[in-house]
Amino acid sequence: MIAHRGPAMSAFMHELREKGRTAHRTESDILIWAGSGSAGWEAGIVNLLSPGDTVVATVCGAFGERFAWLGGKFGLNVHRVEVEWGRAVTPEMFGEALDVAGDVKAVFITHNETSTGVTNPLKELAALARAKNALVLVDAVSSAGAMELCVDEWDLDWAFSGVQKAWMCPPGLMMAAVSERAIHASKTAGFKRFYFDLAPMLQAAREGSTATTPAVSLLYALDAALDAIHEEGLENVWARHIRLGRAFRAGMVELGVEVLAEPGYESSSVTAFRTPGGLSSTDLQERITNATGIVIATGQGPLAKTVNRVGHMGWTEQLELDATLEAIGAAMR
Repeated sequence: MIAHRGPAMSAFMHELREKGRTAHRTESDILIWAGSGSAGWEAGIVNLLSPGDTVVATVCGAFGERFAWLGGKFGLNVHRVEVEWGRAVTPEMFGEALDVAGDVKAVFITHNETSTGVTNPLKELAALARAKNALVLVDAVSSAGAMELCVDEWDLDWAFSGVQKAWMCPPGLMMAAVSERAIHASKTAGFKRFYFDLAPMLQAAREGSTATTPAVSLLYALDAALDAIHEEGLENVWARHIRLGRAFRAGMVELGVEVLAEPGYESSSVTAFRTPGGLSSTDLQERITNATGIVIATGQGPLAKTVNRVGHMGWTEQLELDATLEAIGAAMR
């Protein structure tokens, strides 16, 4: 630990932000708040928008639902592009929704729906939004650090994540890549804000500091994780996640287990599957944990009792997935 307002911390923060830029493929600002990934929803809304603004939101699972719900809670006019959980929002659906919604100020896109293991086609959806001159807010909580995310090339305005997923850190930090267009929009946004106010955080970040007391130990963890990613090579990291996702889904098929995600839109960081063998999701979870110590997740919302999920992101390799597949197979018998 070091003094969080001293020169060593300032130098560290400048270096950390540069590493974050590289990992997000951006030349824009990287801002880091103490908080969970969910903080990215609220921070994006209050900094970039005003009450009554029209937004279009992708809803294909629990986290897209929460993002859209929060927009409504703040008084936004939310048009939902809603599909059955397990399916993706296609460009055709999204384009039609943008046309119907009229004067759209922003879009909320869940890049990778953690509750269903579905990856939405972010690059194509963002292009449609930018053609309408809408700001692009992206929930990249379970995609950033695991799959291709090119903030500048794809013209994204607010792409946020939590460090506990593919960034491989303990929970407690929200990181956002913020475009110049978003910074400009924040100057006229109509919501009152304090802790998540972009202006003081941006000024502090450019000076190598933070607007409020930082979570120093977690920032050091993030620095180590970004070093590991850069050492492996960002494209190699993306390729490893694709390989592991495919291998795990192939193992599910061999076990006769149904993967939830629509073919062609499967996530490379998390797989959701129908709970097999007439078991409930909690029954399967408990059997596996009691037998092996491996912990798999249950579903969320309407899928809570019928779906399980396995993450294969971050510090993960084939050995862990083979052990998990073996444990699932044994629990089914």
